[in-house]
Amino acid sequence: MRMFMLPNDVGADMEFTGVLCSENMYHDQEAGTVTKQRLYLTDTREQVYSVVVSDGVNKDQRVYKMRVENDQCRIDNGLFDVSLDLHLLATVVRGLCGLNSADNAEEFFSTMVERLHAANA
Repeated sequence: MRMFMLPNDVGADMEFTGVLCSENMYHDQEAGTVTKQRLYLTDTREQVYSVVVSDGVNKDQRVYKMRVENDQCRIDNGLFDVSLDLHLLATVVRGLCGLNSADNAEEFFSTMVERLHAANA
């Protein structure tokens, strides 16, 4: 584990002790941007998600800290700290993935909750 200080254009920069778990980068040729995503696991079992989008001149940096507390997912973007019911979060994720209500909703929800709890265990 090491100390990280991630710049955040939306709110306060985020400082935490943790490890980098995953990193992904892709180029959007149509928009002319490069997006870099990083996922960290903190020493307090929170997940930190960093997104940096750049067009070579401008750079947008955003950081989100997430943790599961009982049946709620708390998300902090450095400016706002909100709690979402896990069922509501599952509905939002399903919508973003293009899944409708007939697409094994209960199986999707239980798998998502199981993974969130495992990451925070």
